[in-house]
Amino acid sequence: MKLVHFTVADQFHFGMITDSNEFIDLDTACRDYFGVNPVKGADPSRFRDMLTYFQGGSESVQITKKIVDYIERRRAMGWTPRAATGARFLFKPEEGVRLLAPVVRGSKIYCLATNSRSHLAEQGKPTPRQPYAFTRFFNSLVGPSEALVLSTEATFPDVELELAVVIGQRGKHISPAKAMEHVAGYTIALDMGYRDLQYPEGSPVDWVMGKGFDATMAVGPWVVPKEEVGEPFPLRMELKVGADVRQRGDTADYVFRIPEVLAHLSKGITLEPGDVISMGSLGGTPGFEFGKESRRLRAGDQIEAQIEKVGRLVLPVRAEAPPPPAGTGTAPPA
Repeated sequence: MKLVHFTVADQFHFGMITDSNEFIDLDTACRDYFGVNPVKGADPSRFRDMLTYFQGGSESVQITKKIVDYIERRRAMGWTPRAATGARFLFKPEEGVRLLAPVVRGSKIYCLATNSRSHLAEQGKPTPRQPYAFTRFFNSLVGPSEALVLSTEATFPDVELELAVVIGQRGKHISPAKAMEHVAGYTIALDMGYRDLQYPEGSPVDWVMGKGFDATMAVGPWVVPKEEVGEPFPLRMELKVGADVRQRGDTADYVFRIPEVLAHLSKGITLEPGDVISMGSLGGTPGFEFGKESRRLRAGDQIEAQIEKVGRLVLPVRAEAPPPPAGTGTAPPA
């Protein structure tokens, strides 16, 4: 099951991609399903957006499976699925479907640093005693139909593959034993940054400048519910830039796993549905090989990331437009 945000003719939809590569608007489909199959007390608007879907937990997953079966049964009878209201809820890629980042606007984004044994080893660092996280904001996010953008203000961009956890249930002071109850599912994160800005000579680590620029983090292409993935350790991971394999390993390499990370962050932070926690990079990070030109990201590169049971995310890299002449007071679009 692949939960997505997408647009058709500039109209926003929350839904899923089927095994036959069609797109279902789950809000409209759910209303139609309960219109034909009424259930006392059922809320036909329960899938109006990704937040309400997450709040339904495993029941949302079970209802979605029933909706898909319902569509296939009706289709086998020669019926083209349309809602009782006349609104369509089934779309084909050739209709101009555009995938967006499957992240709820306003959600908090946390990224784990130094959270894999292989990454710690290549840096010569000891194992940390507790999770170490920094935050990102929505300006840095792009979706699977966009590109990572290279800033004109930095010189050494690199990219890391990470498993991202999406929160489904609100919670604070979450115990490790209860942590997985708060997880909705998983997606792929590509964490691009600038090592020259992150580690400025003679200054402390600068996470904002190193990791916070526009269009430097890709998330997607969808969220897979935890029920579909099962045990997330281990899951195989691979990152390629062009034909070059940059990272290869699995999630068992993570030092702190999901229960420990959620328990740590929720000591003083209320985690909410839609929040994203990117679990950190494996070893093989190119940014720690300064001066090795073959490892530097360049405009025109294509990045391909895969995580077992989660999916595949492919994005191009492009250059940012040059800044305007001094004194014009305007900036070009990213």
